[in-house]
Amino acid sequence: MSREVLDRYRCDSCGAELVYEKPCPCGDAMAHSEICCGSQMIKVQKEKE
Repeated sequence: MSREVLDRYRCDSCGAELVYEKPCPCGDAMAHSEICCGSQMIKVQKEKE
């Protein structure tokens, strides 16, 4: 799964958040990981406008 602008990931351990400011150019077949505190960060759902 590629990453889009404003995709947000949160660390369950420390609460740090990662936000994509530019889209990831990798295709869906490319493996992605956002690691913090030794674990995969959890994707935060976008709020509805």
